[in-house]
Amino acid sequence: MGHRGNLAAEFRSEGRAEFAFLVEEAGFSGPYETANGLLFRRARLIVEVWYLDGHEPGVSTLVAQVVDGRRSRGVSLDDLYVAGGCGPAQDVPFSAQSRRATLKRVRQHAAALYRLLPQLLDDEGERLIARCRG
Repeated sequence: MGHRGNLAAEFRSEGRAEFAFLVEEAGFSGPYETANGLLFRRARLIVEVWYLDGHEPGVSTLVAQVVDGRRSRGVSLDDLYVAGGCGPAQDVPFSAQSRRATLKRVRQHAAALYRLLPQLLDDEGERLIARCRG
């Protein structure tokens, strides 16, 4: 596990730094470590950033609502990004075949979420998430 364990630690470190705006600017708490990455929480919203190191390694970011204290099914950031009119899904790539690509994906996901966040935090956010959930 040596190398992968180190990459997971680097992923979390990069995630803490790149997604710090959630805590510093948007009122989220965290980050909290999860089995696959980091979780940020706000009263009605959860953001999870994962590093998946299986056969096809990659970085994934999910956004989920919290309604009546219960977490809803998460929606992928790339779906929200496109539906919110922020840009193409290619701005939020998954594949991370190397250390360099993994850390780059963290930065790309953070930049995409930063661009989308105003929509998620206003009244349109709930509708946008529901629309992407189908």
